[in-house]
Amino acid sequence: MKKQSFLLVDTNSIALRELTDILKYIGCRDIQKAQSTSDAWTLLRTREFGCVICAWDMPEMTGLALLRIARGEDRFFNLPFFLTDAAFTKVKVVQAGQSGVTGLLVCPFDVNNIKDKITALAELPKDEIPPDTKKCLESGMELIENQQYEKALAVFENLTKQTENAEYYYNIGYIKTAQEKYGDAIAAFRKATQLDRLYAKAYEAMGRAYQHLGNSEEAKKFLQKAADIYMSKDNVENAEEILNEILQISPDTINVYNSLGVLYRKKGDLDRALNNYLKALKVHPNESHIHYNIGRLYLEMKAPAEAKNHFSKALQLEPDFKEAREVLNALELVTA
Repeated sequence: MKKQSFLLVDTNSIALRELTDILKYIGCRDIQKAQSTSDAWTLLRTREFGCVICAWDMPEMTGLALLRIARGEDRFFNLPFFLTDAAFTKVKVVQAGQSGVTGLLVCPFDVNNIKDKITALAELPKDEIPPDTKKCLESGMELIENQQYEKALAVFENLTKQTENAEYYYNIGYIKTAQEKYGDAIAAFRKATQLDRLYAKAYEAMGRAYQHLGNSEEAKKFLQKAADIYMSKDNVENAEEILNEILQISPDTINVYNSLGVLYRKKGDLDRALNNYLKALKVHPNESHIHYNIGRLYLEMKAPAEAKNHFSKALQLEPDFKEAREVLNALELVTA
């Protein structure tokens, strides 16, 4: 097995010791441990690791949040990153997959399962750019910067013949957009997103290309996709910019107001969050999930009576709304 460095992250010292023993048993020796995600993030930025194995449930910041932050950095985009948990629900599996997880490890750990995953990981070819390819890439980017689009296009089209890479297709799309060939640009951006489903910039650029073609519905769809990815990575500034751009296309887009509510709630701006949720509710007064979001927000604002009203309304609209029922029952117990 090739030598590889591991960063293990867990508040549970017993789980850390168990995982360390398993890795040593299968031949891994370079192991660093962290008992908080903030310490793990500091270590990631100060030394190089070949793999991260992090517990999902962590006190100050979840393992999922650490994964999303890491994937937002170019240098960690392909870093093998595993999440551990005692029981992965369908929701957790989907969230982890959307965030770019390498794999999931169930506690208590199975030695053979971990050995298979780590062995397969060690056999993966390194994603290194050959010197000649790197030189071509730099040349192509310089040509774009100098607006020599035809020459740049030839460079990137030649690179795609050597290997398919999302960044190459994104740059082709960028060139086609600059040439106002929006249909060709969309095809290139779509290819980029097929190769990298979390490539927010490509979805963003595709949305704008559709808007140039006058197709507002497709523009909104892909801009919203980009905003969702940015939000999942806690890149709230880019998400906010795109969501406001969608509002300029269509001021009555319910998903945007709801997304802005979520965004401002994450930022701690509860008044702006409430304002956007209420705008979403005005557009669609019978949407149960908006009432639920408003109820949660009122709880954070220490207004339980208003929260109960909205949770109750959510249940009137959707009687099987499990989460709304659970919160409402808890509130009624507290205020009884």
